[in-house]
Amino acid sequence: MKLYDNLIDSTMESLSDREVVRVAYDSVRAWKCLEDSEFIMQRDAGTDLGGSGNPSVNYTCVTTSGKVTEDEILICGTDIRKIEKDTAFARIVILETEDLGEDVDQEKAFQAIRNLEFVRYHVFPEGYMVRVSSQSNQEQVRISRDAIRRGIDFAKVGASYIKKYKEAGLVRHVRIIFITRKDIVEALLPNANKVDLITKTLTHILDGMPTDCGHCSMKPVCDEVEGMKELHLGKRRV
Repeated sequence: MKLYDNLIDSTMESLSDREVVRVAYDSVRAWKCLEDSEFIMQRDAGTDLGGSGNPSVNYTCVTTSGKVTEDEILICGTDIRKIEKDTAFARIVILETEDLGEDVDQEKAFQAIRNLEFVRYHVFPEGYMVRVSSQSNQEQVRISRDAIRRGIDFAKVGASYIKKYKEAGLVRHVRIIFITRKDIVEALLPNANKVDLITKTLTHILDGMPTDCGHCSMKPVCDEVEGMKELHLGKRRV
């Protein structure tokens, strides 16, 4: 699965000349999670990430190309306990998976990708309220003062997410990137849109995309994304 590889490279390139803290995954460090989403009132909030007009972005990329060789959390910008005001926010997930078998069963492979994307909707760190907009690729987070007082940070939240992804099966390694630098968050907004386009194109292929590439609205995506045209042609041969 190489469909997202260029976006993974672009994401990592955006961090190449920035100060980034890398933390190896340790399940023991995972922040406590609840069974369901917690509502945090404004009066109880310590900080808002991606709110108050600040940019935010969220996307997930899946690969089998060996781009992620260990479970890790990357932090670029100010960590939670040192944030003094509402700030920009990005949370990006890169998943290294087992072979999804797209050459054999495209529908099954695509469903596996969708299932992994949905994991984010089932992680509820205590004192960490997530508001996700799938339409705009935004993720806003409100963190309670109590959680901040008890020592919540991105490494602990990231460990909670990684623990959940590892339970999903197929996942070899997880890299979760937290960013609170506005300039980088804004620079990554186009990547989220491209991830959406790839997903929509996959849906069209599996639903029976027109075989005349010259008249297909998704042709620019197939031309740009490595492996997409092969998937399309493979679907035509079925």
